[in-house]
Amino acid sequence: MRALTKEEKKTRDKLRKGFDRFYREMMPVLADFVDRLGATDAPMVITDPERFLGLIDVFMKDQVVEPDDHTWIAARIAYYIGELFVQRFGGCWFLNEIPDSRYFLRYVVGSFHRIKNHNAMFDPIDVAFDYCSEPPGRSLIRIVDEIDKELREA
Repeated sequence: MRALTKEEKKTRDKLRKGFDRFYREMMPVLADFVDRLGATDAPMVITDPERFLGLIDVFMKDQVVEPDDHTWIAARIAYYIGELFVQRFGGCWFLNEIPDSRYFLRYVVGSFHRIKNHNAMFDPIDVAFDYCSEPPGRSLIRIVDEIDKELREA
């Protein structure tokens, strides 16, 4: 493994320091999001995100995501997608510190113990930003199915 540059070390240290805050923020933000969508049992999104996939998919399908709202909504979708796969495949959120890897110095979801490749991972934040940039007619179920297939085949 190659040595990190001074700039990479600085970025890594900053991201390490911010990870706990990022992770702590996820739970209440995600529960608030599905509550705003009308879910009566919103806190369950953390332990059983699968049951909210249809609700979020229907809500997002025809939404026009304005530039001012893009980051707000993408963050919530990222938390949701990440947590969905954490629960589905028995994984976790972590900072990827593998130099020269596809997701180097990003918060990712991986270390899955319910799929063959325990090293498989993906960046829910990147996925969510791309998803929210799609025009109305988008499908969260399709995106989730694509990620599922990629992870199972990795």
